[in-house]
Amino acid sequence: MDNFRRILRVPPHKTLRRVDFRDKRVLVRVDLNVPIENATIEDLRRISSAVPNIKKVIERGAKEVNIITHFGRPQKKEDKFSTKIIARALSKLLRAKGEVEVKHNKSDSPALDTFYQILPNVRVFENLRFDKGEEKNSKEFAKEIAKLGDCLVQDAFANIHRQHASMMAICDELPVFVGLLVEKEINALYKILYNPEHPFIAIIGGAKIEDKLGVITSLSKRADAVLIGGMTANEWILDNHPVSENIYLPMDGINKNGAIVEMIPEAIKNGVFDIGPETIMLYKSVLSNAKTIFWNGNLGVTEDKKFVHGTNEITRFIVKLKAEKVASGGNTAEVIDELNLADQFDFISTGGGATSDLIAGKKMLVIDKLLGSK
Repeated sequence: MDNFRRILRVPPHKTLRRVDFRDKRVLVRVDLNVPIENATIEDLRRISSAVPNIKKVIERGAKEVNIITHFGRPQKKEDKFSTKIIARALSKLLRAKGEVEVKHNKSDSPALDTFYQILPNVRVFENLRFDKGEEKNSKEFAKEIAKLGDCLVQDAFANIHRQHASMMAICDELPVFVGLLVEKEINALYKILYNPEHPFIAIIGGAKIEDKLGVITSLSKRADAVLIGGMTANEWILDNHPVSENIYLPMDGINKNGAIVEMIPEAIKNGVFDIGPETIMLYKSVLSNAKTIFWNGNLGVTEDKKFVHGTNEITRFIVKLKAEKVASGGNTAEVIDELNLADQFDFISTGGGATSDLIAGKKMLVIDKLLGSK
């Protein structure tokens, strides 16, 4: 039985609570892959989520903190994929004084030859994907990365489903510890999968059914009920996917004109963009006795305010329940933030595809390596 099934919580010796980093250079892998439009970061969530871990490493006495991340999908070293803008945002969040300094490192790798000094002992290196060895899980590139630290703190949960050099091969080069964010993600999601308090209700929505099928299949075997909404529900009905006793689909929805329609193929083909009032009542009824709730994906096309009602109604209902509440997905987090209800959830995952893969029960080789490495 692998670590994914055996361990429900990160072992204490792998966490930062018992580590003394005095006189050590600490390499910190984070996921600062943020959306940028017109040279402006549109969502700081992943950067702000990395700050507590970086601060903790500093507090534990590290003499040098070297931060590494990927950003976008560059084909080569390109200015638009430089981590400089990310370093500036991180500098502000760490309340650093002065400008971010551009410096150079003695490395042949385009990912490691430049770094940005944001504090006297904190540096952000260039985009790991500037080096082709990153996505190839190159041992040689992992050895180059390892030169930056005496140990590694792995806190890039949103990338933990990818076998890249800074995620996988690096574990053979340095002692590895679990960062605060990765620890929270693993502990919260393992509990959802293997030790939820029942009744356990899952809510799955979003735009693409192909991204959700594995999640729905996995949760239908674990949860007392799975409530499906959004375009995922539309495609489920149109594709005639089988429905088990604990899978619930919308009975009515809202079309482009704001009218209530029955969820039949003809209506769906003409466009259904939100769940309807009958479905809202049904889903609230199913949720009413829940002790654990996992929510991934919105129940309508919430980018258009005309179709946010169903998702908002369910969100407001959830937070009133005495249940453990875990949410994931960027659009879902946006809705929760807009309603100022983030503090009413026990945990909001920033893992994206990594969260979906973990919940779907896919083998997570990096997690196995991380928890099993010395």
